[in-house]
Amino acid sequence: MSSSTDLVLLTAQYPFGNKAETFLEAEIEVLVERFRRVFVLPSHRSETQRPLPRGAILVEMPWLNPPTTQDKHRALTSREALGVAFATARVPANWTHYLGWPRIYLDILAENVLKSRQLARVIQERGLGRAIFYDYWFENSTVALALLRRAGVVRTAAARAHGFDVYDDRWDGHPVPFREFKAGGLDAIFPVSEAGARYLSDKCPSLRPILRVSRLGVRSQPKPVSEPVDPPLVVSCASLIPTKRVDLVPRVLASVGRPVRWVHFGDGPERGRVEAAAAQLPDMVSWTMAGHVDNSAVLDFYRTQPVDALLSLSTSEGLPVSMMEALSFGVPIVAVGVNGVPEIVTPQTGVLLSEGAGPDEMCAGLARALDRDRFDRNAIRAFFAERFDARTNYNRFADALIDLQQD
Repeated sequence: MSSSTDLVLLTAQYPFGNKAETFLEAEIEVLVERFRRVFVLPSHRSETQRPLPRGAILVEMPWLNPPTTQDKHRALTSREALGVAFATARVPANWTHYLGWPRIYLDILAENVLKSRQLARVIQERGLGRAIFYDYWFENSTVALALLRRAGVVRTAAARAHGFDVYDDRWDGHPVPFREFKAGGLDAIFPVSEAGARYLSDKCPSLRPILRVSRLGVRSQPKPVSEPVDPPLVVSCASLIPTKRVDLVPRVLASVGRPVRWVHFGDGPERGRVEAAAAQLPDMVSWTMAGHVDNSAVLDFYRTQPVDALLSLSTSEGLPVSMMEALSFGVPIVAVGVNGVPEIVTPQTGVLLSEGAGPDEMCAGLARALDRDRFDRNAIRAFFAERFDARTNYNRFADALIDLQQD
């Protein structure tokens, strides 16, 4: 059932850019069916722009142009900024972090105060006071939403919570900004994993009453046309940054002791290091660095190539969409059991490595995944359909948003 309500979706960059928030593409297809109109307000612009589905309207806000230093300074002396600062200072554990990292936090606070004022004008001009406001991240325009919700300008406000916007290790151990203030200014927060919900609940108990787990999802896929062949094909899919540890993949592949093909999707500053490690692989291991490609190309690869396993050695994750995509094709996963990963990688779907796994455990885990008698690919696809099917999960999420107005 569709709603007569408008939805205002705040994103980091979508629909701008080719690779930003690609996982939103499946979600917004459902949102435009369930709401009268979906207004999309990105925080950042780039040269390229993806098409929006019918029913979605791009609103290019003034904040796409960076504010001046003078504007930021004025914002930091406002009543709004003081209210956020007071809510944060009420937690003594925050003092050292916020005082020791002031530039980052003050910049975020100033930008959100300015965002709240710009958004208030758009709400008035477009008559959106009764709309549902939904930030795709718990750290994007969320402080601005909380300010407007507290002021009564916005009646219903919610946010998702993924990885970098949940876990403090993504902020060098400092708290994700202004959690306490957001807790008092949102109607609901939707962590994408049970692990994320537990973490937020422990870090900020005032969030507990509004935490509601809502998993992401990806589109269901047809059964792959290719059956596995020798040598086995291993895929990794990640940005080439230190936390993803893709430079360890060649070491693991070299230790498997059998011919293997490896294809990596993704790019980043660690590419040179990864390629240097791959260059040391023995001849029986072939490898390809595919770089950044459109998500559709990754899905086509799974659809047409006999992939045996997805390998992830990342030390920090939310609930990875790349793993959901592998499951949709019945591909077993080998991954480190951090954050939400154990909710995807189970004895039915792959091999879960310990958080402190060394090369020997990684190699043994991959060897188990490459044993083609160990995993039932139809069972993996059934697990995916139950937990991570896009239409199912996003319709449930739309129901939850609509219910917020009825609470």
